[in-house]
Amino acid sequence: MANRKYTGFDKAGKGTAPGLKVLMDTILFFNAGKVSNLGTFMLRDMKGKPGKPSVHRTGRAGDIGWTDRAAIEGVINWLVTNADLLDIEYVADYFPAPGGRGWKCNRGAWSTYKKGQIAGAPGGKWIHVEVGPRLGFDKAGVEAAIKESFAA
Repeated sequence: MANRKYTGFDKAGKGTAPGLKVLMDTILFFNAGKVSNLGTFMLRDMKGKPGKPSVHRTGRAGDIGWTDRAAIEGVINWLVTNADLLDIEYVADYFPAPGGRGWKCNRGAWSTYKKGQIAGAPGGKWIHVEVGPRLGFDKAGVEAAIKESFAA
């Protein structure tokens, strides 16, 4: 995977970005009963970081809860393996000790966090996913990228 620029918060949106909605719906469909949508668009700051806008404000971030660790590991692996294709910019996994882990497009690798570095870790039973602006607002583009990811 090529290193890409990380966008993060760029501007406030007006709702869940269409591309993110397609991505979330696809993940929920293929993992029915094992994962859930914990939220996408929210006008809030990052948890534990007052004054720093959350990417949820852009409409390009979603939180996925899980009851089955194997199922969410499959989701995580699919997202990271197809990150360039799906325009995934960031995946945070709140479960692993000591403080969770994060994959980011600008480094193309996982970082292990220290306890307290991200709120809710370790032990959090959800992941956070951010889609870049290239496909975040492109419903048809995400649909095509998803089909291509399954064809590989």
